[in-house]
Amino acid sequence: MEILTHGINMTWVRATDQPRTLIEVPTAAHGLKFCDTLEIDQAAHVLYVTDRTDNGLDMFDVSTPCAKYMKTIDLGSGTNGVVVAKNVNKVFVTTNDSMVGIIDISSPGSEKILTKLNTGGKKRADELDYDPKDKKVYVANSGDGFVTVIDATTNAIVKKFDNLGEGLEQPRYDSADGMMYMTSSVQNAVFKFDPTKDTMVQKYDVVAKCSPNGLAINPTTNQALLGCSARAVPIAVSWDLAGGKVLTTFDQTGAGDGVFYSAKADRFFFAASNFNRGGVMSIFKGNPIAFVTNIPTAVGAHGVAYDEANDVIYTQDQNPNEGALFSFSPPR
Repeated sequence: MEILTHGINMTWVRATDQPRTLIEVPTAAHGLKFCDTLEIDQAAHVLYVTDRTDNGLDMFDVSTPCAKYMKTIDLGSGTNGVVVAKNVNKVFVTTNDSMVGIIDISSPGSEKILTKLNTGGKKRADELDYDPKDKKVYVANSGDGFVTVIDATTNAIVKKFDNLGEGLEQPRYDSADGMMYMTSSVQNAVFKFDPTKDTMVQKYDVVAKCSPNGLAINPTTNQALLGCSARAVPIAVSWDLAGGKVLTTFDQTGAGDGVFYSAKADRFFFAASNFNRGGVMSIFKGNPIAFVTNIPTAVGAHGVAYDEANDVIYTQDQNPNEGALFSFSPPR
């Protein structure tokens, strides 16, 4: 069912109700379960979910439209970010004790922790992303203000960018220009790194009152959608990566976190969990970037993954005594 609600400045906000499926894991039936980041290995049909309740990485089989819990890999501390490095058969997971766990996924069903690397921070290691060309992982320590670079082949730290400031959020690799970008919510900024040389190229002021958390990139257009976290006037922003500037602001959504782009669907998915009319999953066209609709979710549903094989969106369900995840299909 499609509905229209009032947006900022009395514009109309398009919203679509979609049936939601609750996906439980064994520990979820007894209380609040805090899941942070979601990542799908599209080829292996495995959904990885970082889980601060059990200090682990939860794994789900998503070979069908109904996800099934498989197991949890214990990382020994609350987990935050996760990324699949498919061409080296590894998964990288960040934890609250400033570590990065490296998991071997070369033998499905027999995944094992290879090592844990200490980034040297006093606070958590948070979001991260993988550059498959240079085989490097960029890890943001949000509270410590630095970025760590890991060689995904040797499992060694090869570079550290210190004194980058507060509120470091989502690194995201751009296959179009080979650069790694990263948002900062506190600084209202976008950083640009060259992974080939491991140098910081530039820092851009977003200017629009966005406070970006999430970042996803359409490499075909070399444009990005910034998931703004500012709550006073919630927005999302389309961003020109080449020019380092705002293209468009969207007032139909905002005050959210994670953003994901699917080239197969040519859609951006933005988890606007703190939107002022209730938590929503916002959907945007990829080329050109344009708002499509909002799907109601819940407060706390701040992450997103999209299963390209089954056309299913996943986000957190952090309501007490319910499942660990919501899943639903995007509107046709």
